[in-house]
Amino acid sequence: MLTKTKAIVLSSIKVKDNTLILHLYTEEFGRCNYLLFGAQSKRGGKKLAFIQPLSLVEIEAEHHPNKDLQKIKEIKVDCPTSGILFNPYKNSIAFFLSEILTNILKTSEKDETLFLFIHNSIRYLDTTESGISNFHITFLVKLSYFLGLWPDIDRMKDYPYFDLKQASFVLNKPFHNFYLETKRSPILQHITRINYRNMHVFRFSRNERNEIIEKMLDYYRLHMQGIGDLKSLSVLKEVFD
Repeated sequence: MLTKTKAIVLSSIKVKDNTLILHLYTEEFGRCNYLLFGAQSKRGGKKLAFIQPLSLVEIEAEHHPNKDLQKIKEIKVDCPTSGILFNPYKNSIAFFLSEILTNILKTSEKDETLFLFIHNSIRYLDTTESGISNFHITFLVKLSYFLGLWPDIDRMKDYPYFDLKQASFVLNKPFHNFYLETKRSPILQHITRINYRNMHVFRFSRNERNEIIEKMLDYYRLHMQGIGDLKSLSVLKEVFD
């Protein structure tokens, strides 16, 4: 059965000269993997130009719930993202976030709210010029809410430690290394207030930004499976050094 759906490109793998496997997060079916034939043919050569991490596309495909690989009949641009493609800072952010999303978005179930958040975030990254050095931080903070990982912050003022495993503030230092001290870490001062509208006013040093990202990745790894070492992280740190 042929079905049309909007989709976000997470990653792609070349399997033959004219064939790609696309990992997409779709509006209708959640995370799905698709075969795209003729990607490098004369007729389909233009497809590669917009099959980049976090590209926003629309596909027409045969969808069979019990198959691991679906077949794409047609793919086209949904919303152009040239602002990401031709900006090295935005491009490095896109690669980083697409690698994270590839690792954590595993469910082949429809989630319109999550899809809309990611879709709108990509469009914002594509068009905004201010504060993009904090975009990936803001995205990960807000993504935690949609994934059910939003921390318990009610005791932030009264408890001196944030336990990453419990996702809450505690009175005593945990017996493990996955915690933050409220007086030291800038992430605890800003995690509940940063958003796309105000992210440009937050000034982090190189060390502060790296600490925030590392601790946020620790937090995600503790609560979600599949996030290993990220190849794009070192590039991202270098770009914003």
